[in-house]
Amino acid sequence: MIKKRIIPCLDVKDGRVVKGIQFKGLTDIGSPLELAQYYNEAGADELVFLDISKTEKGHDLMLEVIETISKQLFIPLTVGGGIQTLDDISQLLNHGADKVSLNSSALQNPNLIKEASQKFGSQCICIAIDS
Repeated sequence: MIKKRIIPCLDVKDGRVVKGIQFKGLTDIGSPLELAQYYNEAGADELVFLDISKTEKGHDLMLEVIETISKQLFIPLTVGGGIQTLDDISQLLNHGADKVSLNSSALQNPNLIKEASQKFGSQCICIAIDS
């Protein structure tokens, strides 16, 4: 029997969780830490954290936020948004992410998927597809 898994995805822009439709009409719905704790306590199987402002603005990775959140969770944390290099992946994993999610960079540089899987293990490399 296939087990159903509950994996919430938090879209984060400028350090706040937002909700919109196709990344438009965004409304602030709360703190990433508070919502991560909520889903952790509610029994989610995993949590996905997508920094949508990283892709837009190219700011630094939100390593402190990821580290703080990962210390509060007892479920796997997947992080995505603007990840371009093996160094980005390494930093995220070293700051508490269990997995990373590649999107645009996987299309722009498909070899990144192979390189990352070989260096960090295929279990922690995910590909996100916006359709």
